[in-house]
Amino acid sequence: MDDQAVIAQILAGDTDAFRVLVLRYQRPLWVFIGHLVCDRQECEDMAQDVFLAAYVHLRRYDPQRSAFSTWLYTIARNRCVNARKRRRPATRDVLPEPADARTPDLRLAEEELFQRLDAELDALPLEQKTAFVLSELQELTHEEVARIEGVKVGTVKSRLSRARAKLRAVFARIVEQRQ
Repeated sequence: MDDQAVIAQILAGDTDAFRVLVLRYQRPLWVFIGHLVCDRQECEDMAQDVFLAAYVHLRRYDPQRSAFSTWLYTIARNRCVNARKRRRPATRDVLPEPADARTPDLRLAEEELFQRLDAELDALPLEQKTAFVLSELQELTHEEVARIEGVKVGTVKSRLSRARAKLRAVFARIVEQRQ
């Protein structure tokens, strides 16, 4: 069942149908928020808050203006921006790595690489960071990102270009240091 059919059921009084939307979007929404909010607990709280806001304001959603996913990401983006304004950015939680066949040296090198890249992603200006996460990690189109960000497609493309250039330069320095 597509999003519009589920939304019609919800608006007709079947509140349990909202579970379909939550199950469909909870993982991608959590990943998106997780890239903007570094604290795991805050990320979970924020995702719940976004779904609650979507449910409460579902009658305001206009399918003629955007896809439901775009509307949901817009709510999430705005909540994350507001949360960032209220406090300083926190450091990303370091989760233990699952057991694997890599050597300890290789595992440590990869962990350091990803930590540096995560730090550089966190250091990007918010506009570049959200455009990069939505486009590259959430795989949204430039048009969808533009709607979420409330800017023109050209602006999204330039933000992505600047973010990619900064991350590419960092990656090149890291590779150069290892050789």
